[in-house]
Amino acid sequence: MVKDSIDTFKSYPIGQYSIDLTNSAYANFVKPTFPYLEKPASYAKPYVAKADEIGDNILSIVDEKVPILKSETKDIQQQIFDYANWPLKTAGEQKDYVLNTYNNEYNKCGGDGVVAGGKALVSGSFVITSEWLHYFSTLLQRKKEEAKDTAQDVQKTVEEKTDN
Repeated sequence: MVKDSIDTFKSYPIGQYSIDLTNSAYANFVKPTFPYLEKPASYAKPYVAKADEIGDNILSIVDEKVPILKSETKDIQQQIFDYANWPLKTAGEQKDYVLNTYNNEYNKCGGDGVVAGGKALVSGSFVITSEWLHYFSTLLQRKKEEAKDTAQDVQKTVEEKTDN
């Protein structure tokens, strides 16, 4: 991500000019003073090393907590794009699901017209409702089993503590 930012900065004439200006200022003003700053720099060297170590530790923690920063810029852009478009994608999928269910029920009703459309609407809503109820029942069943396991673990822990 940083490399791509620097490459973009270098690709513009103003960015390239500012880099050239900075390099020439360094070569003309800073580099000649190095011999005079060696002795004072030797006093600060252990403190700078410690600050560098602390900074490195902080960057390691940031990399650990926010792993996306290590990714390529294109991957980050794609992931942000996917997150931004998730609601639209999900809404489109649900719309397609409802329309497909209605069309299937309309074809099962075996006719054209208002009556077949009404039957398809009612039976389609029953199909969708039954599928959602099945989904929620399996979800609740799974959570019930997890709660039961947790309760048994807590009960064992309490029994162990009371025995000791």
